[in-house]
Amino acid sequence: MTTTSRMGSGLAFSPEKDLAMFAEMALQGKHLNGVAKLGHGWSFVDGAPEEAVFDLAYESSPSPDYFDIFQAAGWAPVLSLGDAHIFKAVPGTAPVHTGFESRRDELTRNRDRYLRYSAITLIAFLLFGLGIRAASWNEWAELVLLAVFILPVVYTVIPLVGYWHNLNKLNHSS
Repeated sequence: MTTTSRMGSGLAFSPEKDLAMFAEMALQGKHLNGVAKLGHGWSFVDGAPEEAVFDLAYESSPSPDYFDIFQAAGWAPVLSLGDAHIFKAVPGTAPVHTGFESRRDELTRNRDRYLRYSAITLIAFLLFGLGIRAASWNEWAELVLLAVFILPVVYTVIPLVGYWHNLNKLNHSS
């Protein structure tokens, strides 16, 4: 079984681009099956070409019948990554988010969650920075520790900016 990897645009910033890429890859017989190595991009496996549309929903603690509701509406679960759930359906199926309020509420929840994550990681990073200034460390050790402490900041602040941007865009389009 051959695996193909493709970089994504980021579900927080441009979910529509990644969802369109999933559909394009499915037409080529490449089926989404996970995240690429090191978490950068998407992984696809070979299969029969199919025409499909993809959509995304967020739910941090799905109830036992959460996926059954989507399946009853024609959406098959493809992949879940934490609280992000990717579904596929045949073209023409009603979208997962049928209303403005549904999409806005979901983006607001994600923005608020990543705002908390970002605040925590930024405070930890600032405390770490103050600790480095107060102590005399080896420059290489400081650099390695800086890299370790900056990663959580990057992986929380960038999605926060994406969710905030998409929420503002949605609010201005209504």
